[in-house]
Amino acid sequence: MSQHPAHSQDHRHPGQPNPADVEKAISGVNYPTTREKLAAQARKNQANTDIVDLVDRLPDHNFDSPAAVAKQIARIQ
Repeated sequence: MSQHPAHSQDHRHPGQPNPADVEKAISGVNYPTTREKLAAQARKNQANTDIVDLVDRLPDHNFDSPAAVAKQIARIQ
């Protein structure tokens, strides 16, 4: 039996990018990297503005892996 989308386990607010979309948007970036390079890669990959805005809100420090980016995104969503 499938769940209705409104009852899924995804606790993000409506309209917020999901982690897979963010990961796709920043694919191709070399680690370690900065928030600015992540945002530039998202723009280069033609990510939607919600994702670019989310990446722009990340803390201004070096990220050593996609997991580190995902962890920080979870904190700000």
